[in-house]
Amino acid sequence: MEKEFVSYYQAVALKELGFDELSFRGYDKNAMLFYSNQENGHELNYSIGMNVSAPLKQQVFRWFREKYNLPNHIDTYWQHDWNDYSYQWSITENHEAWTSMEHYKTYEEAENACIDKLIELAKQQEK
Repeated sequence: MEKEFVSYYQAVALKELGFDELSFRGYDKNAMLFYSNQENGHELNYSIGMNVSAPLKQQVFRWFREKYNLPNHIDTYWQHDWNDYSYQWSITENHEAWTSMEHYKTYEEAENACIDKLIELAKQQEK
């Protein structure tokens, strides 16, 4: 289940960008992911030692689409020379597209790389 949440470093960057949606998981100051069964998510979690909320990746992708108008998707590619599937992400902003030059062996690696690029683009928009 932990692979469904953004990393600690992504969570910190998202917090700096203003991400404030409810989350039922969080990271403490030692970057350890923990669960809280508090009914209203991150608002109460901060009082029990949470440093930053840990949103689900799908929440983050939606948030970037809605707040920064950064539509994104992850594609599956068949690599004939590898006899394997790989994944590649794409992001569109104002009709300008970014596509990863790397291919990732797992969907989760592609998700994390895409989130990192979305954070970078959002920071550029903030300037």
